[in-house]
Amino acid sequence: MPHRRLQEARLALTWPSGRLSISELAAHWRFAGSSHFTRAFKKHYGQTPTEYARSTEAASLSPNRHPPGHGPAEST
Repeated sequence: MPHRRLQEARLALTWPSGRLSISELAAHWRFAGSSHFTRAFKKHYGQTPTEYARSTEAASLSPNRHPPGHGPAEST
């Protein structure tokens, strides 16, 4: 069950609009608190929720982002 809550919280971090704060996510997914959520997230995913959200946001804004098999070096 904790892994399921972490997965759902991770997905919520990628929502383009209406992103919840770390405290709100922790409460919504019934973690003991934001510190507990952050520690569990980092242990499972290797980065904090904030780092994850920033990395996914940066990736979505990248002008050179291409779907797999459709990048300039992969064209046929």
